[in-house]
Amino acid sequence: MSHRNKQPARHPPIMEPKVFRRLLVLACISFMLIWLIDESSGIISQYDAAAYPICICAFAAIYVASRYSSASWQNNLHLLTYLIVAGYLISTSIWHHIGSNALFSNAAQWLGLNYVIAYLFLEVKRAASTTILILAATLIGHYVVLIQNHGLEDTIGVVLNIAVAHIVYIILLWTVVRLRVKAAQANTRINLLENYAYVDLLTGILNRRGMEKVFDELGIDQIKTGSQRYALMIIDIDYFKQVNDQFGHAMGDKILTKVAAKLNRTIRPEDVLGRWGGEEFVVLTLNRTPQEVLALAEQLRFGISQLSLEDVSDITVSIGIGFSDLAKTRQEVFTIADSNLYEAKQSGRDSVRCSI
Repeated sequence: MSHRNKQPARHPPIMEPKVFRRLLVLACISFMLIWLIDESSGIISQYDAAAYPICICAFAAIYVASRYSSASWQNNLHLLTYLIVAGYLISTSIWHHIGSNALFSNAAQWLGLNYVIAYLFLEVKRAASTTILILAATLIGHYVVLIQNHGLEDTIGVVLNIAVAHIVYIILLWTVVRLRVKAAQANTRINLLENYAYVDLLTGILNRRGMEKVFDELGIDQIKTGSQRYALMIIDIDYFKQVNDQFGHAMGDKILTKVAAKLNRTIRPEDVLGRWGGEEFVVLTLNRTPQEVLALAEQLRFGISQLSLEDVSDITVSIGIGFSDLAKTRQEVFTIADSNLYEAKQSGRDSVRCSI
């Protein structure tokens, strides 16, 4: 679970770049093997003798481009790769259906790959529209070639067989993709519900349950002393009840949101911030010296004292700190921090207290 919210990437590629490059390598190897087999068995056609090296070079060029292009260009490279494969499969099948070439089954058997590859390489919406265009090109191309050497009835029969088989491919693949999309949507809803369970909806930071989960994930109870240490800060907004009574709960909510935002901007990315309840916040910071922790606490206290919101200008906090060096469990660290917070409150508020 991420400790901070992250912005989703725009138009992420359908597959990881590493996976895409591996498939490009597979495509190069496959074309080389087919080229070798056809050449050694003496069945290579004039068309394939020229097309194989062109496709291999194109895949190699796309592989290099994929290594150096930005994430936003990856989907365009996917489409280009697909068009090369689909263009080759359709054109070689059409070429083999010319009467003088008379190699009907050598290429047509591969045409179904056009639809499989589309849903592997392309986004769902782009794949759906692209496969329709590819189907139309396949049917029209084969019809134009076959009608020149065969009667209308035979030509229509072959084209209809191709159409039925390819439509079945498209429908089956679309069904699989829709099931995959629904599963992804279900996972998204689950993640959203989990986010609601662990995030404070008012401030957008972790709630108490979320903090406890992070504590368990980090295994802070196993962190003792030496190079691995942690500190907990309990941060309490001073006179918060009076603010609610005087200005209303809406103003209180605004103050909570503003204080949380200030805390979140000040701590390090690896620190953990959560709303512990009411007007209390907790910061977990790892591997800082006591002097660095105290300096951070003072920075947080001073930063919040500079905040102002409409009629409320004297927003302050009291901070109590507990160190793992002084306790065996996180409950004991919390007890120390809470005791120090109480001392900070008793000494006039707007202050920091620690045991070191």
